[in-house]
Amino acid sequence: MFVISLSLTIQLLLAWNYFSMAKGIDDKNPLIIVSFDGMLWKTLQQNLSHTPNFDYFAKVGVNASPMQTVTPTSTWPNHITLLTGLYSESHGIVANSFWDPVYKERYYYDYHCTNYDPKFYNSSEPIWLTLQKRGGRSGVYFWPGYGGYEERPTYYEKENCSPGVNCSDPATLVNKTRHCVVNYSEPFQSRIDKVMGWLKSDKPPQFVALYIDEPDWKGHRYGTNSTEYLNMTSEVDRTVVGYLLEKLRENKMLESVNIILVSDHGFVNFADPGKRQILLNNYIDPSSYMATQLDAQVHIWPKEGKLNEIYINLTKVKNPHFTVYKKEDIPENLHWKHNRRIPPLWVQPDLQWLVFQEFEANYSLGDHGYPADNRDMWAIFYARGPAFRKGFVMSETMKSVDVYPLMCHLLGIEPLPNNGSFDKVKVMLTEFASDRNKGGQESLHGNFILKVAVLMSLLLAFNFALQI
Repeated sequence: MFVISLSLTIQLLLAWNYFSMAKGIDDKNPLIIVSFDGMLWKTLQQNLSHTPNFDYFAKVGVNASPMQTVTPTSTWPNHITLLTGLYSESHGIVANSFWDPVYKERYYYDYHCTNYDPKFYNSSEPIWLTLQKRGGRSGVYFWPGYGGYEERPTYYEKENCSPGVNCSDPATLVNKTRHCVVNYSEPFQSRIDKVMGWLKSDKPPQFVALYIDEPDWKGHRYGTNSTEYLNMTSEVDRTVVGYLLEKLRENKMLESVNIILVSDHGFVNFADPGKRQILLNNYIDPSSYMATQLDAQVHIWPKEGKLNEIYINLTKVKNPHFTVYKKEDIPENLHWKHNRRIPPLWVQPDLQWLVFQEFEANYSLGDHGYPADNRDMWAIFYARGPAFRKGFVMSETMKSVDVYPLMCHLLGIEPLPNNGSFDKVKVMLTEFASDRNKGGQESLHGNFILKVAVLMSLLLAFNFALQI
């Protein structure tokens, strides 16, 4: 008499579910998300620049701009949010630069080896990694934080490290300020050509995340009202959005691919940044604290016994253009409070004001990083493809945390716990365009339970037959 063990039954169930999910992912339309660093929603909505391809997306797809971002409105926290659906206090990348009091180490974004250290990213899992764990394939091009996980994307463009640098050997980092960084000088069209190569391969990715580092550079240096910024907005419209559409059309993929266009934050401009600087050294002793972030937000880590002294000295300053918070007093609605990397003291200047330790003579004419409750810090969201409605404008404010559950649905994978809401954004999809679809979504969890019930019934019947 042969009886199938419970252990074997569980293994069969897991294998069946894994391959069922992988097959389900393969049956879905590919999804591409493109992020334009510092793309201002007002520039596009007010037609301040020539952007026929963004306009095309709005005409034939979905426009949910402006999309509310997360605090702080900086590049790394918001890009991690887009791929996890988590506020920065939950995914742990709480700023472009921060101090971790447990690791006793400072994290730096972009060019530093800490940017590639998985211990700083272990509070969350990006959608591309979840997809790969479900049997799918991903392609990630320069997306901030992509190298911070034990596993890399199926397809990716590797960072370039300075001669002699080995992030696993601290001795190789001595006296070096730039460790490893992606090749930002690579032309935009070249990046898209490589992405198209992935999509045309024998095993194409079901999900692609592409990061474009403009017009952020121009926004910082010249301000968003400048000719330089507006010209760069037109350039990325032509060389990124237009070129991507052209290549997808040439390869007969355009009508089968879902595309999402986003940015990570907005901008404010400074007519004369030198006149709107608040200098900490005028009010507190620089030896009494460590500052890990300055300008549009300030992280202060007081030396032992100095917290109240610093707080009192800053709060008695006769300047109405900044606010000082103890960590426990940070407003809950900012979702930037409950994490060990949030500093004991947070100094927040008013919009278009900056905080430094000493005077900065050559500061940029545009900046961001202020709290996300200000619409000037919000981002763009456009989408087109077979899953999206045509010419649809979102009436309710979309949040960047909602992008993740939306993408999970499009890819057919169960989302991990997140702060977003699929229910708030599903209205932009054709399948939810009418009431007849209300309540008709079948969850992946329900699918799995059904498979368990069917397989268990079959195994019990098989065992019973063998015993007769």
